[in-house]
Order: sequence, then structure tokens, then C-alpha cells
Amino acid sequence: METFFKYLNTFPMPLWLAMMFAPNHPLTERASRSSSVLGIAAAHYVVAILNAVRQDQNSGGDVKLDIMSLEGVRSGLSSPQGALAGWAHMLALDLFTGAWIFRQCRRLNAPSWVRIPALFFTLMTGPLGLILFLLWYGRLFGEALPENS
Repeated sequence: METFFKYLNTFPMPLWLAMMFAPNHPLTERASRSSSVLGIAAAHYVVAILNAVRQDQNSGGDVKLDIMSLEGVRSGLSSPQGALAGWAHMLALDLFTGAWIFRQCRRLNAPSWVRIPALFFTLMTGPLGLILFLLWYGRLFGEALPENS
């Protein structure tokens, strides 16, 4: 499990670094749009959650996925397998969000002082990076979200 955790943390790093520091490279653009790269990140979560449920079944657990109460979520995340599934979930969604921010920055010709911090904070804290990008965008372009591209 520790090996899978290390792999989860390492897998997306080349894309994160490329989006921050090699934004004009054709591979960066392609990877940021790649359903394969983003799909693999999502598949990591599926593998991790299935492992958590399987582990719970093998240990005689109750396999009660209760996401409608705080106690249910706490209980689900309290095992190493549950924590790994939660982490894989965050990494996949942060990567998806970061790729979207990157593509918007490219489309809008955002300066590096916007792109790099937005991506860094998305990688590190998820929503904070998105908020930074949206604040910059809103200040320049008004309230409407950027069009998909």
C-alpha cells in the first residue's frame, strides 16, 4: 500500500511541472487535454476504493459506505485503505482542475504570475488554487466563468 501511495504522488508530477514551467511545449498541451492521463488518475481512485471495500470485507467489517453523515465519512477514511482512497480522489480531481486552469491560462494568455501560483495551490490545496485563478479571471473578465476550450 505504501508503494501505491508513493506511485500516486509521483504519477502526475511530470504534468504538474510541465504545466507550470513548460507551458508552451506541445506535449504539455496534449497531456493537459489527454483523456488517458486524466482517466488513469481517475482509475487510481477506483482501484483504491475497491481495495478499501475489499479490505473491509476481508477484515469482517460492515462494508457500509455511509457518505451521508460525518461519522460515516470519518469511519470510511479512518483505515489506511480508506485514507488512500480519499487521497487518490483528491489527486485525481486536483489534476483535472489543474489541467482546466492550465488550458484556460493558455487560452487567455495569462501571465506566469497567475498560472504558476494557481497551479501550485491547486496541487497543494485544491480549491485554493481554483479560487486564485477565478479571482484573477473575475477581476479581468467579470463574473462569467471562462468558456470551455
